[in-house]
Amino acid sequence: MQGSGAASGYNRTKAQSATTVAPSNTLPREVLKWVQSLDLSYSVKNVKRDFANGFLVAEIFSRYFPSDISMHIFDNGSKRACRNDNWEQLLKFFKRQNIPLNRLDYEPVVVADDGAAVGLLSKVYTLLTRRTLPVFQLQEVPLEGGDATAPPQAAAAAPIIEAAPPPPPVDFDDASGGDGKTNDAYKMFAQARSNRPAERSAPKAVEERADAVPLEIADVKKRSLAKNVAQLRAQQEQQAAIANQKNNRETPSVSGRKSSVGEPTTPSFGLVGATKPTSEIMRPIVSSVLQENAQVMKSLDPRKDVVVSFMELCNSLVPDEMCVRVFDGLSNQAPQLVDTMLKSPAEFWRVWTLFCPALVTYSENSPVFESVVYLFKRIGGLMGEHDPVLTQQLMQDVGLPSLAPLLVDSAGKREPLCELVYTYAQPAVLSRLGVLRSLKEEIGELPVYIACLSYFVSLELQAELLDEHLLEHYMYYALVALQSPQPKIRVAGLSILVTITASSEEHSQNVLSLLPSFAELVHDDWWEVQAQLLLLASQLLGYVAARGGGSFGDTTRPASPPDDEDPNGEDKEKIIEDLLLVVGRLFGPSTSKIVLQVGLCALVKNLHLYPSLLPAYLDVLLKQPLGLRQRVLHAPPSIPGFQDEEEKPPETRRLAYVMGTSSRTYEELNLTSHWPSLEIARTLAVQSEAAQLAHFEPEHLEVLLAALPGLDVDLQDGWLPYSTS
Repeated sequence: MQGSGAASGYNRTKAQSATTVAPSNTLPREVLKWVQSLDLSYSVKNVKRDFANGFLVAEIFSRYFPSDISMHIFDNGSKRACRNDNWEQLLKFFKRQNIPLNRLDYEPVVVADDGAAVGLLSKVYTLLTRRTLPVFQLQEVPLEGGDATAPPQAAAAAPIIEAAPPPPPVDFDDASGGDGKTNDAYKMFAQARSNRPAERSAPKAVEERADAVPLEIADVKKRSLAKNVAQLRAQQEQQAAIANQKNNRETPSVSGRKSSVGEPTTPSFGLVGATKPTSEIMRPIVSSVLQENAQVMKSLDPRKDVVVSFMELCNSLVPDEMCVRVFDGLSNQAPQLVDTMLKSPAEFWRVWTLFCPALVTYSENSPVFESVVYLFKRIGGLMGEHDPVLTQQLMQDVGLPSLAPLLVDSAGKREPLCELVYTYAQPAVLSRLGVLRSLKEEIGELPVYIACLSYFVSLELQAELLDEHLLEHYMYYALVALQSPQPKIRVAGLSILVTITASSEEHSQNVLSLLPSFAELVHDDWWEVQAQLLLLASQLLGYVAARGGGSFGDTTRPASPPDDEDPNGEDKEKIIEDLLLVVGRLFGPSTSKIVLQVGLCALVKNLHLYPSLLPAYLDVLLKQPLGLRQRVLHAPPSIPGFQDEEEKPPETRRLAYVMGTSSRTYEELNLTSHWPSLEIARTLAVQSEAAQLAHFEPEHLEVLLAALPGLDVDLQDGWLPYSTS
């Protein structure tokens, strides 16, 4: 019994060895045709090796998800770190798109296990095309001593291979001849014979699923390459390489690598077009600064690169002054860093992910934060000069995902970070709209996005890009902000309108049409809403006066008649009345002193246009605290050594009246340079006479002295005749 059982086990083992086929490293015919139709950057020669680093897998998915996969963040390298990085990026993509692929699917591919790449590609083929691969059934092999079929493991190991009949048993001892040579030769013969392809019968393919997607791949020449920067650059390099080969047939490149676009291929003993890694550029700069501090040098981790170790210690051990010197030194070497990043965009990803944590760690008031922002802006500016398309794409794919959480959590950092983002954006309307759309998707919170827009709008004006499309975008979100229950968002919406109004008369007309929407905010009790609304009303009053000509609101002189050519001329008086009502409601003794200070500087330019504002204006000015009043009545102190008129300090300055993460800055100026001095003095005299003052108070004398003209003005002209009358 035991003998028969042993024989049966032997026969079963023998049958398994005959039917089990080693994992194949050859792609099925359908999968191979599909891969070839995708026009990948590199042809597949060795499946196990070519797909190990994940680069080609990423390129395959980029054909089906062009807006979600950016090839410039993947590196076609062979090092283990490169492989892991590429597959980690793919894993994040799989999770976002709910693609049923995980580590168990690709880890065998990373280590180049036999059959792993074929299995993964077959699964990817099924997922993307919704087509099923033909499955070949294994033939039943009769076993000695009984009926049995091949084990299921054999079918799983080789799902598309039909097993060949097992060779007849050979007694190697009898074939050896006693010396073993014939045995070895026969083994080689048997192995070669087993590797020959077996004759296969017609395969029985599984029926195609009803929801299968027709496998139609667009011609390469017809496919748009604008969204795939990596592919565009690869084709440009290929075209340049072909041209260079024609010009340099007799002196080919030693390395065989393609030269960069526009550069001739010359013989060299190094890599043609090889770039120096950014780590090698940054390492001597960081080391030279850190060597000055022995304690810092001892704390560096010798197992890591000095730049990486520096970033781990910069917030805890390295002094701020030393950190600033490091980042300033890197900014000075930005041209070399940019040259490497343009040739290898993956280097940009490494530099960004290395230094971006400093933007989170340091506060917006830290000099280290400012130096890191300057470094990134320097890199973005230089990259944009050479390759603006790639530069903006890198910001959208690499920069925005890491900056968006910071914009949400740190209101005080929004303004410098918004300037940083636009350093990488192309100076074109559609490009700016694309950046704004990507930022909105990354932030995911509308109030934060509107707050960022209030900083972006001034950058649009500086670049002279605020056309009808961008204007419509900003106006829409400004209106949304005015309805927000959050006062800071209402402030952001009003700030957008203030900036647009100050840009041009054409834009002012668009904002003026929104008067019924923001006039209701006159009842808002938040101080900064009142300040922004006062600024907006003052600017619109100036616009209406400039459009109509003449002055308004003077009881002694009639207002200018409406312009017949102006379609809104009949409503001009109503508009002025509504705007003056807003000013009158906000510009009074019961309002915050900070709001009144903002109003004094904003309304001073409208006093000669709207004389009816003079009594309330003087009343507010006289009741302001001494310090605030003196700041606007006297010019900034002169700086010793300035002799030229052009070198004098400016009469305006921007101040933040409240220390906070989201408080905005407001302009303070010297009122005496803008107000109508004679009208101020007359109004002051009339008010003093009406109040029956026995004498002037110190504040009255201060205002009167500020209103008096300089020594170069003839007092006979308007002043003395009025005082003697």
